[in-house]
Amino acid sequence: MGLHGDGGGLAEGPAARVGPRRSRGLRGGVAVFAAVAAVFTLTLPPSVPGGDSGELITAAHELGVAHPPGYPLFTLVAKLAIILFPFGSVAYRVNLLCGLFGAVAAALLFFTVFRLSGSYAGGILAAGVFSFSRLTWQWSIAAEVFSLNNLFVGLLMALTVHFEEAATSQERSKIAKIGAFCCGLSLCNQHTIVLYVLCIIPWILFRLLKEKELSLGSLLNLSLFFSAGLLPYIYLPISSYLHQARWTWGDQTTLLGFLTHFLREEYGTFSLAKSEIGSSMSEILLSQLTNMRTQLSFNIQALAVWANICLARKDRQNPPLAWLFTGMFCIYSLFFAWRANLDISKPLFMGVVERFWMQSNAVVAVLAGIGLAALVSESNRVLNTNGLQFLEWLSATLFVTYQIYSNYR
Repeated sequence: MGLHGDGGGLAEGPAARVGPRRSRGLRGGVAVFAAVAAVFTLTLPPSVPGGDSGELITAAHELGVAHPPGYPLFTLVAKLAIILFPFGSVAYRVNLLCGLFGAVAAALLFFTVFRLSGSYAGGILAAGVFSFSRLTWQWSIAAEVFSLNNLFVGLLMALTVHFEEAATSQERSKIAKIGAFCCGLSLCNQHTIVLYVLCIIPWILFRLLKEKELSLGSLLNLSLFFSAGLLPYIYLPISSYLHQARWTWGDQTTLLGFLTHFLREEYGTFSLAKSEIGSSMSEILLSQLTNMRTQLSFNIQALAVWANICLARKDRQNPPLAWLFTGMFCIYSLFFAWRANLDISKPLFMGVVERFWMQSNAVVAVLAGIGLAALVSESNRVLNTNGLQFLEWLSATLFVTYQIYSNYR
């Protein structure tokens, strides 16, 4: 599925390119992580930034339970950061942790694009445009759950690409198990990622079935790994039972209390809020597209569309992963617009809703990175030259620089 390497020429077959591309992708990912982490660290707020941050920091500091669904993974990792980071206030340490989550998310987006396209510039475009958009930057330097969710979005996409490139049944089995565990673990943070999980799992199972590697035993194995990822939820009843935190949410010592919290029944399980009359589905979808254009730009949207068009023409027999990612984006956007029962004409509610669009923006950024690589590859083919890599790098640099310039506060 590769398009080209930055050194020029068409990509080799999957088996030939996986080794070198994997090592180069890891090195590039580390560089992206370092760059984004540096920017986020320099712009961290020194204390509590507002929103849910105060509650989440308190829950981590006192090992209490945060608002539904409890965010046990975030709470436990934030507690570790409070203990292990040797500098700054408690709030600053959790802010720093979230900034590092955001940097890892950027590295994973780079890794995903690079492994699919062989393009450093495309990977940098995806990572930079997403990370330095106003929304992502704002919520990556605050003690909130969103940057950890972005990390899981990037991780699940990267693992899916890794699975597609696997050359042996043993490697596919190993990656599938790791992926199943990560799918379960991701649900210990923000529940909206379940829509991506529900897209990726059937794709992986279909691939295993196609390779005649899916059996009842392997299915049970994957289910066990998925269930193991959910183990952090054991923290909720333990914390509630010990009752050591001065401020905590609800009583999870009973099964009913645990399920009420886990299923967000106080908010409305499949809604953002309970008993609210929100904007229409079409209004929210239109607002999402408008917001995406503001956050990422129209050119990024166009490159994401081009990725699907170009890759669909190249490989009609095997649907490219770009189609899976596009399906994830569409299903998430439609479901969220249906269930986001808040009136987005009110600035307060708009601020609540737009934070959840980061999850779809991450996918669009990846598709745009693939689209940039595909555009240059197609242009090279039409013009019978390999000399357009400079323009690819220039485009990526300009897009990312503009994002930083526009959104730096």
